[in-house]
Amino acid sequence: MYTINDVKKLLGLSTPNQARNRIEAIKDLLASEMRRGPNNQILLTDAGLRLLRQLQDLYDSGLTISQASEVMRSNTNTNSYQVGEDLPGFIRNQTNAGTPEQLIAALRDEIMFLRTRVAFLEEQLRTHGARTPVERAWWDDLREETDGT
Repeated sequence: MYTINDVKKLLGLSTPNQARNRIEAIKDLLASEMRRGPNNQILLTDAGLRLLRQLQDLYDSGLTISQASEVMRSNTNTNSYQVGEDLPGFIRNQTNAGTPEQLIAALRDEIMFLRTRVAFLEEQLRTHGARTPVERAWWDDLREETDGT
């Protein structure tokens, strides 16, 4: 079992509060790996330390602590069930996807629609000028509302 000070040393942190912040960030993932010792001291198992090392590796790669914890949660959620297994609280989609030929035909139709739509929008841009919403100042809409003319 590892104490906060052990975690601080093993992760190469400079203060115990940094270790506590990391524990707090993934508290839900560490729930089964944490115990309370004498004087209400937090103790972590080997598996808990591995989770904190994963969090620290993600943090060291450039993510913030909250981003790293979200990545860990998403990985945990996707790894917690087998593909094809029904998730609790979800109803399996009963629609039939059809044959591969039908799927390919549907995708071709969608691509043709999107190409037509892009061509139409490009033509609109050419005929009506190149002033896009990005080029407008944020106050232009307010000026139009308050002109009084």
